[in-house]
Amino acid sequence: MSKYIDAANWINEQRKTKSVFQNFNQMFNLESFEDAYFVQDALETVWAHKGEVVGYKLALTSKVMQEMFGVNTSFKGNLFSKTILKGDQVISLLNYGRLGVEFELAIEIGEDFGANSSQLTVKESMKKVSAVYPAFELIDDRNADYPSVDLISQTADNSWNANTVVGTKSQNFSHLDFSINEVCKSINGNIERSVTGVALDNPFNAVIWIADFLNKRGSELKRGQIVMTGSTFPTYFPQKGDTIEYEVFNVGKVKLNIT
Repeated sequence: MSKYIDAANWINEQRKTKSVFQNFNQMFNLESFEDAYFVQDALETVWAHKGEVVGYKLALTSKVMQEMFGVNTSFKGNLFSKTILKGDQVISLLNYGRLGVEFELAIEIGEDFGANSSQLTVKESMKKVSAVYPAFELIDDRNADYPSVDLISQTADNSWNANTVVGTKSQNFSHLDFSINEVCKSINGNIERSVTGVALDNPFNAVIWIADFLNKRGSELKRGQIVMTGSTFPTYFPQKGDTIEYEVFNVGKVKLNIT
C-alpha cells in the first residue's frame, strides 16, 4: 500500500502548490484504474482536514467527453464534507490552479441502497432519494494539457474535484422525467439551454452506477450521501468578474460570482 500513500501525499503537495497537472501514474507504478481508486482511498487519510467522505462525483458522463478520452465508462471521485458549499457563493480564482465550473444535478440519498444495486431501474432508484439540487462542481485541472492527460493519473487525483456548490433543495421531484428535464445556464447574461439527460441519459443512472461501483468494492451507497451526476454543459473556465447562474427547471437555482 505504500505506493498509494506516496502518490496521495504527492497529489496533496501538488494541489497545495497549485502546480501544473502532470501525469504521475508511471512515477508511482499505477497500472490500472483500481490502482487509481486505491490512491483515492489513501487521500481520505491525507485529506483528513477536508472532513469525511460524504458522497461521490461521476466524471466523463457525456458521450462527447468519453470519446475525447477514448473510453466508454465513467469514473468516480470522492466528495469531502468541508468542500461542499451551500447556497450562492463568491469564489476566488486565487484558490485554484485553474478553476473549471460544471453544471449538474446533485442527488441526496434518502435510504441505504444495499447490495445488488446494479439491477435497480431509474424509478426504483428515485424512490431511494430524498432530495435533488441544482449544483456546480468546481474542478481544478491545474492547467492540464487535455490531449496528454492519462486518466489513471486524473482519476487518482480524485477526478479533479475541488468543491461542490449546491443550490435550492427540492424534495418534490418524483414526477419529473430527468431524461428530458430542461436546464439553463447564464454566464454574464448569456443564456444556454440543455437537459439533465445529457449526463448518462438520465442523472439517476449515475446513482445506479455509483451504487454498483461501491457494491463491487464491498460497500454501499448510504443515506445522507450526495451524488454529483455529471455536467449538462461543457466545462466552463471562468474569468474574474463573471456571474454564473444555473437553473434546473422545476427544481431550483444556484449562482456564483467569480473574484
